[in-house]
Amino acid sequence: MTATGGGLGALDILILVVVGTGLVAAAVQSEKIVMNASNGPVEPVPPAIEWRDQFLGVTVPESDLVWMVGSHGKIVRSRDRGQSWSVQPTGVTVNLQDIDAWDPERAVAVGNDGIVVVTSDGGETWTQVSVPRSEITNKLIRVRCLDGGTAWAVGVMGMILFSEDWGSSWVRRSSEVDVAWNDIAFPDDENAWVVGEFGSMMHSADGGVTWQEVEPTSERSLMAISFRDSLSGVAVGLDGLVLGTVDGGLSWSTIDAGTPLHLFDVVWNQTEWIAVGGLGVVVTGSPDGDSWRAQRMSDNDLAWHTAVVSTGDGVFVVGASQGFWRAGTWIPVGRG
Repeated sequence: MTATGGGLGALDILILVVVGTGLVAAAVQSEKIVMNASNGPVEPVPPAIEWRDQFLGVTVPESDLVWMVGSHGKIVRSRDRGQSWSVQPTGVTVNLQDIDAWDPERAVAVGNDGIVVVTSDGGETWTQVSVPRSEITNKLIRVRCLDGGTAWAVGVMGMILFSEDWGSSWVRRSSEVDVAWNDIAFPDDENAWVVGEFGSMMHSADGGVTWQEVEPTSERSLMAISFRDSLSGVAVGLDGLVLGTVDGGLSWSTIDAGTPLHLFDVVWNQTEWIAVGGLGVVVTGSPDGDSWRAQRMSDNDLAWHTAVVSTGDGVFVVGASQGFWRAGTWIPVGRG
């Protein structure tokens, strides 16, 4: 490069432009690094429902509102029929097994280690409450909310709990025995039923104050029970077990549901019985219980499902996947 009269040649100008551009770029990049170092790394916000989540309980207190609970104390809520979800922190780290609600503001969830949490503000805050406990083991499996702020919860070691103040306090209504109760149902104000492992079943004729054992119809565990009126009910269980009654439980008959797969929950959906279980199976039954059909909700979804709740125009199902079963069509929701 040759200096001529102290001026810059074309080559000099080109070199300065290139170098200057590089310095500006370096300065900008350096500023980014400083900003990152000062503010810390920007963490991606996970979706409300992740692939690793497993939901075990669900409630739909009104048509557009869905609450789900599951692994590691997670509670999520949707206000738009599952199109979007928000996580509601609970402070709980054990699995929550079930949830039920009195209305859109008041709900109760139960789970492992005898955990009970309640909300009165739509889930903005959840409060853990004290409940009677066993000295051996504690796990609450199902909770049912009834009129007037009453609720019932059942679980291991023969646990049957009752609350009459929107879940704020609980009393035990059963003796401690080595049996897990998996569900409880009230077909009317006086009669109540609990079902559990090894075909165990008990009945109360005084609103749950006292309970009497019922002779088991099967040795297979019963996982859920539901009634459509004071006389007609269905209980489901392992290995495709379905029991039906049309006389208020005076007698129970075994029903061929057409599947050997485990069934974990059953609901009356105003027009038919719907039960769900392993490998994406759904079993539908006629109102009188005479006709039953087993099928898969989807060829692309072979997940197990533990809970089903009526939505009026179908049902909402949760488990290893979640979604609506409506008019014979599976509509998954919520996966991030």
